[in-house]
Amino acid sequence: MRAESASSKVTRIVITGAGGMTFPLTLIADLLTMPELQGAEVVLHDLSLERAARTARAAQAVADAHARPLQLVVTTDRREALRGATHLLLTFQVGGLAAYRSDTEIPRRYGVDCVAGDTLGPGGIMRFVRSAPAFEDLARDVLELCPEALVLNYTNPMAMNCLYLQHLGLRVVGLCHSVPTSARVIEELLGLDAGKLRYVAAGINHQAWFLTVEAAGKDLRDDLRDVLRARFLPEYGGTTPWTEGDLAYQGGQERVRAELLETFGYFLSESSHHASEYVPFFRRSPESVKAHLPRRWDYLRGSLNVAGQEDALVSATVARLRARLECSGEFGMRVIAALVGGPAANVYVNVRNDGWIANLPGDACVEVSALVNEAGVHPTVVGRLPGGCAGLNLTGIALQTAAVEAVIRRDCAALIGAFALDPLTASLVELPAIRRLASELLAAQATWLPSWLRTQARL
Repeated sequence: MRAESASSKVTRIVITGAGGMTFPLTLIADLLTMPELQGAEVVLHDLSLERAARTARAAQAVADAHARPLQLVVTTDRREALRGATHLLLTFQVGGLAAYRSDTEIPRRYGVDCVAGDTLGPGGIMRFVRSAPAFEDLARDVLELCPEALVLNYTNPMAMNCLYLQHLGLRVVGLCHSVPTSARVIEELLGLDAGKLRYVAAGINHQAWFLTVEAAGKDLRDDLRDVLRARFLPEYGGTTPWTEGDLAYQGGQERVRAELLETFGYFLSESSHHASEYVPFFRRSPESVKAHLPRRWDYLRGSLNVAGQEDALVSATVARLRARLECSGEFGMRVIAALVGGPAANVYVNVRNDGWIANLPGDACVEVSALVNEAGVHPTVVGRLPGGCAGLNLTGIALQTAAVEAVIRRDCAALIGAFALDPLTASLVELPAIRRLASELLAAQATWLPSWLRTQARL
């Protein structure tokens, strides 16, 4: 993926969805740590001027505390934001908490209990579909005003969104922190210091496989398997204890990933909570869920708990960053810095499978490592995944490509068919009920859906 010469234009970084509670601020704080981006113009675009201005005040406070220059523009006008943009970071959600609540609560009434519901399943499909009109509007303006801009997508469902944005003609790379955060979990499980692990991962977003795991030249795959057996698998004397704090999300309750490694031979890139949503093995009854994940982590519940506390959360983040400014580890600003002449970066990217993984379809979105430098973003050719790993990935890819194709074709019936391809939903719900589930979700979210879908679904 080619990059335009760093000297040819001023770096103008647009964050759309800049009114988010803390993530846009995290990205700007990362920028402040990078000398190559000190002269960049940062545009904060959001539908809410108040929320974007809150992010701007917070970012300026952090910059002032560390005497770093920061050029900010705040606007609700997308065309104004995009004019002259060189890089565009997507961090928005369509429908907010109200839409997300129905993403999770309606499927639960049918027995499909997802703790995040943002990648596959009924919730992932709905999140993609209601984002599609916003992507179409955005793409028209990008192609007119800044056609060479590189779009860095952080929004879920990552694979469906990236495939559709590319279909619309944009230069897009998807970014997610699941691979490096899972690498840190492996380090903790093996007792390694942070940054000591060397690894190669590949697959699809939230289901990438750690193909190599080593430190100081030693292959640690058997060590990792043995630790996971002893800690989490009952047949080896392991248990999955009730844990508190961050360990409830990943690291402390990893029976799901331990079972998947025991079966397919490789560790996965998402927490056991997330990983359990993408396969048919672990969430078919409350008893099974409790056995594998005894302390519930639930993103909807967490979102409801912090609703109305946005100002306090932003203030706490500002206080932390004023006390200590360091790069968060997110890939976004590292990618941009490398493209404009900074140090080359090795990152994980989500891109269309243009030969990167030989035994996954060419129209899939895959997650692989990439080298980023002034010449562009260069994904790594992985070759073939182990057969079982590719097979499990294919179950997610089937849903992703079917949903994207349905939206491209403007075909409501095909979209409803995509719901039946979700491995977890199909293991729990018969086809007539899947159709009712899909129709109920469409009716509940009619406000945010594209007009063609409302018409075909008779909403």
